Amino acid sequence: MDSKAEKPVRGRIAQKLLPWVDNPRGWLMLVGLAAAVTAFAMPGSPVARAAMVVAAMLMAVLAGSLDDMPPARRIAWRCLAVTLALYMAAGWVATTPFWLADPGPLSQWLHLAYAAAAAASIGAFMISTRSRSSDPRFWLDAVIVAICYGATLWYTVLLKLPSAGDGGWLASPLLHATLACVLIVLAMVLLLRPADWRGWPGMTGFAAGMAVLGGADLYRIAAPLIEPALMTGAKRPLSALPIAVFCLASVFEYLRSRRFEAPAHRADGDWRLVHLLPFLGLSLTGLALLVLQLEQLDEPVGVMTYVVCTATILLLTRQALTTSRVAAVQASLATRAAEARFSALIRNSADVIAIVGNDTRINYVTPSAERVFGHRADALVGRPITDLLAEEDRVRLREFITRDLAKPGASAVAEAHVPRGGEKQRIIEIVGTNLESEPTVGGRVLNVRDTTDRKGLEDQLRRLAFHDPLTLLANRALFRDRVEHAIAVSRRSNRGVAVLFIDLDNFKKINDSLGHGQGDRVLRTSAQRLVKCTRTGDTVARLGGDEFAVLIENLTSRDPVIGVASRIVEALQEPFSFLGSDLRVAASVGVAFATPDDGVEELLRNADVAMYAAKGQGKGRYIVFEAAMQHAAHQRLEVEAELAKALSENQFQLHYQPIVDLQSGYLLGVEALVRWRHPKRGLVQPGEFIGVAEDSGHMIGLGRWVLRQACKEVRAWQEHLPEGKQVRVAVNVSGAQFEKADLYADVMSALKESGLDAGCLVIEMTESMLMQNTDATLAKLQRLKKIGVRIAIDDFGTGYSSLSYLHRFPIDILKIDRSFVERLCGRKDGAALARAIITLGETLGLEVVAEGIEREHQQRELIELGCVAGQGYYYAQPSLLHELEYSVHMMRRRSIADTMTADTRFTATGRFLISELRQPEPDTGATGTFGP
Repeated sequence: MDSKAEKPVRGRIAQKLLPWVDNPRGWLMLVGLAAAVTAFAMPGSPVARAAMVVAAMLMAVLAGSLDDMPPARRIAWRCLAVTLALYMAAGWVATTPFWLADPGPLSQWLHLAYAAAAAASIGAFMISTRSRSSDPRFWLDAVIVAICYGATLWYTVLLKLPSAGDGGWLASPLLHATLACVLIVLAMVLLLRPADWRGWPGMTGFAAGMAVLGGADLYRIAAPLIEPALMTGAKRPLSALPIAVFCLASVFEYLRSRRFEAPAHRADGDWRLVHLLPFLGLSLTGLALLVLQLEQLDEPVGVMTYVVCTATILLLTRQALTTSRVAAVQASLATRAAEARFSALIRNSADVIAIVGNDTRINYVTPSAERVFGHRADALVGRPITDLLAEEDRVRLREFITRDLAKPGASAVAEAHVPRGGEKQRIIEIVGTNLESEPTVGGRVLNVRDTTDRKGLEDQLRRLAFHDPLTLLANRALFRDRVEHAIAVSRRSNRGVAVLFIDLDNFKKINDSLGHGQGDRVLRTSAQRLVKCTRTGDTVARLGGDEFAVLIENLTSRDPVIGVASRIVEALQEPFSFLGSDLRVAASVGVAFATPDDGVEELLRNADVAMYAAKGQGKGRYIVFEAAMQHAAHQRLEVEAELAKALSENQFQLHYQPIVDLQSGYLLGVEALVRWRHPKRGLVQPGEFIGVAEDSGHMIGLGRWVLRQACKEVRAWQEHLPEGKQVRVAVNVSGAQFEKADLYADVMSALKESGLDAGCLVIEMTESMLMQNTDATLAKLQRLKKIGVRIAIDDFGTGYSSLSYLHRFPIDILKIDRSFVERLCGRKDGAALARAIITLGETLGLEVVAEGIEREHQQRELIELGCVAGQGYYYAQPSLLHELEYSVHMMRRRSIADTMTADTRFTATGRFLISELRQPEPDTGATGTFGP
C-alpha cells in the first residue's frame, strides 16, 4: 500500500503524462522524439541522418497543425517543415548521386532554396511573437548584434574563403558561407525579442536550433578550406545537434498548446544570458580588432586601438556596476516607500492593531487606540488589555488569548465592551491571530474594530423589520409571529384567541383631498386611539396602508373582544381636530375567534372576510365572522376570476328602463343597465358583480363596453323608428372609469363608431365623483359638454354636494334618489326633501328626474311638486330595447311626434317643446335646447 506522502507525487506524474496520452498528436510527438534520439545516438550514416530529419519535419508539421496556436505561429512551424525538407533533399542529392550525371547544380540550388526557407521561417516566427516592436532598445540591440557578429564572421571566416569555386558562382563557398552567416545573425536577432514569449522553451529552442544549423553549415563549408584537421571526429555531432534541438522545440510547443501554465516573466531589468548577446558581439569585435593590431603595437594606431578597447571594457564594467548600484538604490527606495506607506496606513487606520503576549500585556499598539480606549498608545504599552474592558468581559478575553490563540497560526474572533466613563460604552470586535513564529512580530496580533455604530444600526434595522416606522406599531411580520405563538399557547391552556381587522373607511378621500401629510397624521392618531381602546397585553399592528389589526389572547369569553371592537368603532368615528373640518374617518372592523382547528392563515383570513362583510353592510361597524361569510367570500373570488373571461367572451347584455314624461307619459329616453348572461347561473343582476368589478379593476373595461354597446343599440333603434329620433340614452359612469380612464376619448370613440348624436347621450355620475379633484373633474365635464353630451347627477341628495359645486359644473339633469320618492305618502313632511330638490333644479335651470316610482300616488305628488320626468317599476321593468317598441309610452310618443314641426325643440331629458303650444325659452343647461 502506498503511503499518504506518495499520493500527491503520483497525481503530479499523472498530470505530466496527461497531455501525451489524451491526444493522438502526443503519441506521434513521442514517436518522433524517440526516432530523433535513436538516430542521434547511432553512427553518422545517411540513413540515420535522414531518419532524424524526417522525424523533425514530422514534428514541425504536427506543431503547425495545433488548433490552439495563432495562425501566424502555425505558418512559421510549417515553414520550418519546408526548410527541413529542403535541407534533407539537398543533403540526399549531394550524397546519393547515382541517378544524376552531375548532382552538383541541383544540390546547390536546393541549398539556396533551403537558406531562403530558413530565413522565411525566422521571419515568420519573429512576426508571430507579440513583441513591443516600437521599443528602440530592441532595434539598437539588433543593429549591434548584426554589425558585431556579422563583422566577426566576416573577419574570421568569410575573408579566408575563395570568392568562386570550380562550379561557378552557384558553387561558390563564399556565397553559401555568407548565407549561413546571415542565418546565424537572424537567429540571434530572434533571441533578442522581448520577454512576452521567451519563457517558452519551444520558441527559444527554435532560435537556438537555427543558429546551430547555420553554424553547422558554416563549419561544413569553411572548415575544409581553412583548417582540414578540424573536420576530424566532429562532423556528425554538429550536423545532428540542430535536428535534435528542433525536435525538442516542437515538443515544448505542443506542451504549450495543451494549456500548461506559462512561467512567470521576469522584469526587463533582470540579468539574463540573452542580454549579453550585444556585449558579447562587441567583445568579439574588439578582440578581432586587437588581433589585427597585434603586429602594430609600436605604432600609434596600435596603441590607440588597445587604449580604446581597454577603455571600452572599463566603461562597460563601470556601466554594469552603476546599473547594479542604481537597482540596489531603487530597491532600497521602494522598500522605504513601502515601509512608509505601511506605517502611514497603520497610523491612520480606524482599526486598532495590538500585539500582546501570552500574559495579555500589550507590547505594541497603533495610535488609533486612543479613539477606542480613550488612552494614548504609549500609555497602553505594558498594560494588560483585559484591564481596558468591562468587568464581565475580562475573564472571557483572557481565555480567548491564552486558550483560543494558543497554537501558532490560530485565529479566532471575540466581542467585548469598553467603558468610557461618562461617554457611551463602546462595543468592539477583536480578530486575533497567533504570530509568535514570526520573528518581526513574536506575539498574538489583535485587530480591534469599534462596532458601536454598526451594532446600533443593526438594532435599529431589527426594530424596523418588526415595527411600522410611521405609527411605531407592530408590522405584519411581527403580528403574524405573535398570532402563531398565541394559537400555540391557547391549545395548551384552553384559552381563547381573537383577531380584529380594522380598515379606515374614508381614508382615501383624506389622502386625495388634503394630501399625504394629513393622511399620515390621521394614521398616527388612529393608531393612538386603537391602543387606548385595547387592553395592556393586546397586540396592535399596522398591516399596511390604512389597515390595522388587534390580537387579543388569554380569553375566557367573547365579551372583552366585543367591547374592544365597539370602542374602536366609536373612537374612530370621532372627528380629527387638526383637519379643520368636521370630517370623520370611521372604520369597518372584522372579528374572528380562533377555533381548535384554526391555524394562523385561517384565523387571519376569517378576520379579513368579516371586515369586508362590515364594509358591505354600510361601513362604520363591526361584524363577527360566521361560516356563511366564507362561502360569500368564495363566491366573490369566483366572480372576480370569471369577470375577465366574461369580458373577453362578450357574456354581458344591456337592458333598458324607460324614462317618461310624468304628465303625458310619453317616452323620453332609456337608462342602460348591464346584465351578465352567465353560462351556468343564467342572468346575473348587477348587484352581484358590479362591486367586484370595481374592486378588481375590471370596471373600466366593463364601463367602456356598456358605453359603446348602448350607443350602438340606441342608434340602430332610432334608425328603425323615425319617431324615436331624439330618444335619450343614459349611461352610468363609475368612479374608476372617470378617474383612471380617458372618458372623453371613450365617449368620442363610442359616438363615432355608432353614429349616435352627441345630444342623445346622457352621462350619469354620483355626487361623490364631483367632490374628488374638482378642478380636473370640471375640465373633463366641460370637454364633454362642448361636444353636446348631457350630464346628469345620479342619486342626488345622498352625497356631499353643495350649491357652489352645482353652480360651477355644467350639469343638465338632477335625478332624485329613490329613497326620497319612497317617502311620498300624501303627507307634507314626506314630500319636503323631494320639493327642495325640484325647487333647486328649477332655480338652477336643471331638469329633475325621479327614480324608483312604484305607486300611482308617487307619480301624482311628483307632478304636483313640478317634477317633469321619472322612471321606475310603475312604468316598466328593465327589458331589451326592442321590447319597448310597442309599449304604451312609445305609442304616446308617436301620437305627440305627429304634431312636431320644424320649430320643435327638445330639452335635456328629451321632452318636446312645440312652438304652437308653448313659447320656448333659452335653456343654458344644454346646447341647442330650451327649458320649459
